[in-house]
Parts: sequence; structure tokens; C-alpha cells
Amino acid sequence: MIALTKRERLLALGLTAGISVLSLYAVVVRPTCQRIQTLERLIPEKQSELHTLEAKSVEYISLCKGFEDFRAKAAAQDPNFELAPYLETLLKKHGLDRNVVHMAPDILQLQPDYSETVVKIELDGVSLKQLVDFLKEIETAKVCAQIGSWHISKNPTSDSLVDSTVEIHGPQSSRAPVATDVERHP
Repeated sequence: MIALTKRERLLALGLTAGISVLSLYAVVVRPTCQRIQTLERLIPEKQSELHTLEAKSVEYISLCKGFEDFRAKAAAQDPNFELAPYLETLLKKHGLDRNVVHMAPDILQLQPDYSETVVKIELDGVSLKQLVDFLKEIETAKVCAQIGSWHISKNPTSDSLVDSTVEIHGPQSSRAPVATDVERHP
């Protein structure tokens, strides 16, 4: 065996300790620091994505509830319901029938078993209160109808009156409704 002097042994021990420290840094410390930097960058991104997902989840739940409300309204509605005569009745009720310039129903066939009636109503010289009451009644009615679009402009003859064009949509199913709540008795 080679005999090393005390100085050579200390030098060998120092070099071994130095190489061990550098190896530990290269294998453990440096990758850990890089991983921490990556996580510090990713965590805010993932938290942002989580908040977006939570918002979309709330929106999804709201849409599901709206869809269930729609289904309940559709099930409760008379199968022979027609939107145009219903709107004519509401217009008379709110005293807007004399202000109707044009009223045109149109049926859009969206799918083979589903269509939508769109009634476009042009009103001239109505008070804003009458118009809002009419639209509010449509939105709160127990029938499947909703306001699709609403355009309003100042009436040129009077500052207290407005002209408006309203599109009201009413879905219709072409097939017979299916009973979902059936009780079975033994």
C-alpha cells in the first residue's frame, strides 16, 4: 500500500469533501431550487385556472337550473299554445295594441323535433312604462317565451314616448311530451 503523508491525506480528504458537496449541490440542491421556481410560477397560473373553473361551474349550475325551469314551464304549458295570439292578448291588456306598426310571427325549424316561434313586434309612440310592464309580464309569465332582442329609440314626435322593436321567442317541441314522473303501484 502507498503510504501518504499527513498533508496528502488532508488534501485527499478535502478533495473528497469538495467533490461530495459539489455532487450534492448538482444532484439535490440545484434541481430542488429549479422545481421551487417552477412551482412559484405555476401555482398562480393554476389558481387562476381554478377560479375560472369555479366560475364556469357556477355558470353551469345556473344553466342547468334554468334548463330545469324551462322544462317545468314547457311541461306545464298547454300543448296547443300559440305565441302570436298570446302576445296580441298581452298587447291589448297593456293598451299597446293601437301602437303596433307591424307584428310578424316566424317559425324557425332548428332541429327535426324542435322549432322556435319568433314574433317581431314594432311599436310606435309608446310610453316607457307601458313597454317595460309589457316586457316584464312576458319574462314572468308561466309560458315558454322570452325576449330575444329589444331595440328602443326616441320617438321623433314626443320626448316622453319611444319607438321599439321587440323579438319574442317561444320554443316548441314537435313530438309529444314524455311523462317522467310515473308512479307504479304493486
